[in-house]
Amino acid sequence: MRFLLLAIAPFIGSFLGVLIRRLPRGEAVGVDRSRCEVCHHTLGPTELIPLLSYAAQLGRCRACRARIDPFHPAIELAATAITALVLMVSDPSSPFLYGTIVLGWVLLALSWIDFETFLLPDVLTLPLLVGGLVEGTISADGPSLLSRVAGALAGWALLVTVSIVYKAVRGRAGIGGGDAKLLAAGGAWLGLQALPCVLLGASLCGFILALVLMVRGRHLNARMMLPFGPCLALSVWIARLVQQI
Repeated sequence: MRFLLLAIAPFIGSFLGVLIRRLPRGEAVGVDRSRCEVCHHTLGPTELIPLLSYAAQLGRCRACRARIDPFHPAIELAATAITALVLMVSDPSSPFLYGTIVLGWVLLALSWIDFETFLLPDVLTLPLLVGGLVEGTISADGPSLLSRVAGALAGWALLVTVSIVYKAVRGRAGIGGGDAKLLAAGGAWLGLQALPCVLLGASLCGFILALVLMVRGRHLNARMMLPFGPCLALSVWIARLVQQI
């Protein structure tokens, strides 16, 4: 089973790449076939094998020889790395192993989208929230269903309140509604007790992100937008891994 999970992970990563590219554009997912982004050549089966096709074609389109965006192998490798890390640190008999992998995959897609577009699509955050509650319904282990429901409500209410207060004081939006839904999803997976640690971890991550941008020469000011979704996602997933160890 471990080998099977590692084998399918790059394919999941390839699908996540489709979501990341198409959802922000409002394009249909799973309908149009994959094409070269330069010459629009429809990719055949041998050109769609994650990682291997990219390597075999030396990172170039077989039809026009244009350079393939490294984003594609990167997202496939990231999905594989998430799977491998969960398998390394988790008890093989843990009932949460598969849920943690799926959680990591969805958080990866959300983080990438938010980092590039400052969007956290409801089509990903809301099913993620429901998934955490469903896990609490069917499993007696881990956070109770009541704790998950309370965590979801508290996570959403907290960031919505912060957003309202920030806008009232500063006259502009600070935290997006997608961040509140993402924290609610985190509460649904982790339970109410984990929220303080998640928020602390996300805040530290945001601080580090700001420092990295400063080191790279970017001038930070009060009006600069920084994506908070990746910080929340990373903190949620680390907290989930800690719960499993």
